[in-house]
Amino acid sequence: MPEKVLLIGTNVRNVASSAKRAGYEVYAITKYADADLFIYCDRVYSLDTIGEAEEIAQQNKAKVVLCSNFETFEIKAELLCNESKVTKKIVDKLEFYRTLENAGISHPAVLKKPEGRVIAKPRFGGGGEGVRLTDREEEGCILQEFIDGIPCSVSLLASKEIVPIACNFIFSGWREMNASGFRYSGNLTPLKIDAEKRRELERLAVETAELFDLRGSIGVDFVLADKPYVLELNPRFQGSLDSVEWSLDVNLFSLHVKAFEGKKIEVVKPKRFAIRAIYFADRDWNIRRDLTGNPFFADIPTGPYRKGDPMVSILSSGNYEEAFRKVRERKELFLKLISE
Repeated sequence: MPEKVLLIGTNVRNVASSAKRAGYEVYAITKYADADLFIYCDRVYSLDTIGEAEEIAQQNKAKVVLCSNFETFEIKAELLCNESKVTKKIVDKLEFYRTLENAGISHPAVLKKPEGRVIAKPRFGGGGEGVRLTDREEEGCILQEFIDGIPCSVSLLASKEIVPIACNFIFSGWREMNASGFRYSGNLTPLKIDAEKRRELERLAVETAELFDLRGSIGVDFVLADKPYVLELNPRFQGSLDSVEWSLDVNLFSLHVKAFEGKKIEVVKPKRFAIRAIYFADRDWNIRRDLTGNPFFADIPTGPYRKGDPMVSILSSGNYEEAFRKVRERKELFLKLISE
């Protein structure tokens, strides 16, 4: 009998796919019940059932994995993820930056009042949602100095030791994908960078993660300018899961479980460049064509979408130039297919 896991998060398709390929029986409570999610899950529950999460876990005898936007969800069940008492100290950005400050780790300065153009971001939340440049105070937001640099991340596995497994470029507000502002719009793995800068990113990512009692798959986001500045720590599976798996030829869910159990993690070198690009609706759409089964599309859309909604993930790999060319070609193919 395969082990069972219950994934809880806003979007869990990438984790469900990895868990299924790792041999698990997968259940999900999620906001986005994309068409391809049903390939990987024995059953998918809507977020309306979140109040019944403990009962669902018990009925299915499943271990719980808390995913995007539900890192701090409190549930009485066997967890295969980090506990909410730990993650609460991380997802609260103000508390997180205080911890970095006390540890002497570089991050964009938190400001009491705007000093020229600054970044306003919600105290809670991620994915670049609600992040904007401003010259005034914003209610419910913290203000930070704006540092112009390369958005990137380090994927880590926290076992008895914390091991960096990949450096990734973060697509932030990718206009070709209709992503506005600083919205998270995908990843490129590996980050195209010299070895010295990569080692510095990895070192700082490990130092940041070591400030908290974490296990399994985690990631640290940076902006790389004159030096790396820490932006966030994600104490759960990250959006870069697809590009990391495609680049390294690994199964991240298996590695997550291995790290969670305290086993040794072997570092694997990237074999190719891989991209996950998130395409956002350029207008209102009502999708009638089922693209499930196409290996180059994920988070397959169903039904109506409003302008600005995330519609689909586009996947590609190859050398650096090939990966970008394929993403652009597949974007055009996607638009052609859904227009027919």
